[in-house]
Amino acid sequence: MIVLGILQYLQTLLTPSVLRHGIVALLVLLGSVIAGLLYTGRRHAVRRQLRQLRRVGVSPGQSNMSDQYDSRYDVPEGEGRPSIGRPVRIKAIYLHPVKSFAPVEVSRALLTKSGFMYDRCFAIAAEVTEPEPEPDSDPGTGARRKFWRFISQRTKPAMSLIKTELWLPHESSNPVDVLVRAGGCVLIRFPDPDRPTWPRRLEAFLHTWNPSLAPEFSFIAPLNPDHVATSPDGADEAALALRSFVIHGRTAQGLDMGAVSSVAQGLPRMKKFLGIPDSTPLTLLKCTPETLVRTTKNLAPLKHIGSPATHGYTDQQPVHLASLASVHAVANLLPRENQPLNALRFRANMWVTGAPAFDEERWKRYRIVRKNDELGTPTRARVDAVLCVVCRTSRCTMPNVDPDKGVFDTDVPAPNRKKGRPQPSTTLMEHRTVEDGNKAAMGYMGMHCVPVDRSLNEAQEQDADLYVHVGDEIEVLERGQHLYGSTGDDY
Repeated sequence: MIVLGILQYLQTLLTPSVLRHGIVALLVLLGSVIAGLLYTGRRHAVRRQLRQLRRVGVSPGQSNMSDQYDSRYDVPEGEGRPSIGRPVRIKAIYLHPVKSFAPVEVSRALLTKSGFMYDRCFAIAAEVTEPEPEPDSDPGTGARRKFWRFISQRTKPAMSLIKTELWLPHESSNPVDVLVRAGGCVLIRFPDPDRPTWPRRLEAFLHTWNPSLAPEFSFIAPLNPDHVATSPDGADEAALALRSFVIHGRTAQGLDMGAVSSVAQGLPRMKKFLGIPDSTPLTLLKCTPETLVRTTKNLAPLKHIGSPATHGYTDQQPVHLASLASVHAVANLLPRENQPLNALRFRANMWVTGAPAFDEERWKRYRIVRKNDELGTPTRARVDAVLCVVCRTSRCTMPNVDPDKGVFDTDVPAPNRKKGRPQPSTTLMEHRTVEDGNKAAMGYMGMHCVPVDRSLNEAQEQDADLYVHVGDEIEVLERGQHLYGSTGDDY
């Protein structure tokens, strides 16, 4: 009876007016919580720093490669162009701001002597120890040399899940903004390896409206760190040191970005995401014009390119071109469970369509004919870029990484085997070992290219830039045979 009396009393209090005020108060409280999460969370804090910049690239959901599996791109080897009724065109362009991270798709890109601007201008490296003591060390001490070595998807396939965004100044940018002075930045984001709290989950949902999406961690890497403070309060602007590190047996150099405050905050979380031990030093390195080096293998004739080719953090050459028809041809050879084959596993800069499979392997020189000026690049030179094709791209284990899952792919194991064979490398080695120039090659796919000085110089004379657009046409100027390493190691 007492409980019933209390309920009856409360019912008399819940008048329509009280209910309305209660609902309003609840909505205000809920709105305050949502606003607090949206405008005080790390995601907002990072994005707020980008307010004077503009994101560069193709909008999400509008990729030029969204139809890459369509059968119309399945043009068998040896089939002539007249049968498909269209010229060879550039279908898509990709930049990889950080070596081995996910790429940025763009509708146009600026071609330079050392490749496309912003492509592979950063790399991450870890300090490692030689497995054996130095030859001249005291046997009693067992001293081993420590050095820095780049990290890639070959050993850390989850790097494919680290997304990058390219943010650059625009005509309305405030010139005193710290990131505008730095020439822009790369935003690096990846799944947060820490156990997400409910506020972090709610923040992620409010930004993406995807309840299943895990919270992300993000940080900023300025493009020109000389102009960026190295402390959170902006008081310190110490010059960044050059650090040497190893890329595939060659020594490269770069500015050590680990001293930049925003990068220093992000590296420990990235280390945890990639499963790198806390005791292993990790840093981000930035290529500069002073750290570019000459290519040393598969050299293009100077009579064509003008001066020796240079590159930064690419494996070997400045530009990588590949054909979608060639990927379809390889996909048709794969086990059923490994089809279709995502072309983005091969990390090319330019994807072309309209040529039969592997036709690009006979190109020696080609011109990129300007066709798509609808993009309205105001500083685009009235010049057609010309590139020399120097060799096939020898493949390693990286194409085995599923870029959407960050894991290595295999086929279904045979009845007498516990593990499947890595794919597509097993198929590439069996069907696409079309030369013996590189004994370590796990098959070949794509072509390495070098820009020709004449095109670059003509653009400079016009006080303009040598842009390449999606939709531009490829005109093959010279054909011939390629053999990896056949041109020697010196000009």
